[in-house]
Amino acid sequence: MARYLSKTAPYVPGINSGAGKGAGIGIKELKELSLLMREKLGMPFDHLPLSFFKHKLNYVFQKHNIQNTVHFVSLLSDETFREKLVCDFSVEATELFRDPGFWRYLRGLLSSLDTEGMVNVWFPDTASGEEVFSFLIIADELQMLNRFAIFCQHPSGQKLEEIESGILHKKNISVNSSNFKRIECKRDFEEYFTIGKDQLILNKELLKNVETVREHFFNTPAPENTGIIMFRNVMLYYDREMSVESEKKLVSSLIPGGIIAVGTRERLKESTTSLLTCLHPKERIYRKQGFEINWK
Repeated sequence: MARYLSKTAPYVPGINSGAGKGAGIGIKELKELSLLMREKLGMPFDHLPLSFFKHKLNYVFQKHNIQNTVHFVSLLSDETFREKLVCDFSVEATELFRDPGFWRYLRGLLSSLDTEGMVNVWFPDTASGEEVFSFLIIADELQMLNRFAIFCQHPSGQKLEEIESGILHKKNISVNSSNFKRIECKRDFEEYFTIGKDQLILNKELLKNVETVREHFFNTPAPENTGIIMFRNVMLYYDREMSVESEKKLVSSLIPGGIIAVGTRERLKESTTSLLTCLHPKERIYRKQGFEINWK
């Protein structure tokens, strides 16, 4: 476990009560609040970039009509509010098959899998179903759906329930369907999704091997025998220390020959990449050295 999770968060008696709905919270107060939130929720809020943390906190204050930081601190004792807070701080994926070139490459890679038995696929920090459902559709297209056990992890129970139910909020249906066409799947979009008034619902048959874990991934062991990790552009929302610790945990969780995708905007440390073989420099797809999982 990362060392910063064991720090003792200080008591915060001096947080200013006059910040109107989060807009006027200063840097010192933001740091104090992040430490208190870590203590109350068991998540490393103090390792989020300060600008991102402030943006999310302002959103929470506005959404829940929180007048000042004293009011906010009092709400942290309420379990229902804490769940809402975790949900509100979530960063959702924006679209199905985001970066279609990545998914076309992954489809070719998965088709070359030369290992018997199930392969465990881990989504360590997934707040919405776009990445998960994209993977499931690719696996179904390859007639390999029964070859993968999918583990989706996030601290928000609400977000995980939506993934378990196959729900996507219909905010980007034109982008989703356009990306789907660019992947050139054999089946039609409507064969995978039921289109409702405000949401898309994935065919439940695709979700049969999906398991959810309600916890921050730093607080639990990785699934055993993890062969594929999907973690694209997640570390953009971490500070440098947490990014480094994430790299260590994720790569150490992969079995030899396993694959990790970290996204086009990430840069892994040299000490991490020395353990990996880069399969796709642009998309930042790596294979861990070794042969417990084989690819043709």
